[in-house]
Amino acid sequence: MVLYLKTEQIVPGQGMSYTYYELEEPDTIVRMLTTIPETGMVKKYPKPPVKKLFAPERCLPATAQEFLDLWSRE
Repeated sequence: MVLYLKTEQIVPGQGMSYTYYELEEPDTIVRMLTTIPETGMVKKYPKPPVKKLFAPERCLPATAQEFLDLWSRE
């Protein structure tokens, strides 16, 4: 089963940054991306530098649609 989670943090001078994770349960990262909506930035990681998600209980739920909409952006 595929699971989607996200984290958020403020980036001074740019706004809120969100990192989305596409996971194979329980904590294996398949793909990830970071976005700052206020600037329009989306950075994709098809081969994530980190393979295991640390502390998934600290993440917020995300939907497949959120992740895939961002992933499809050029």
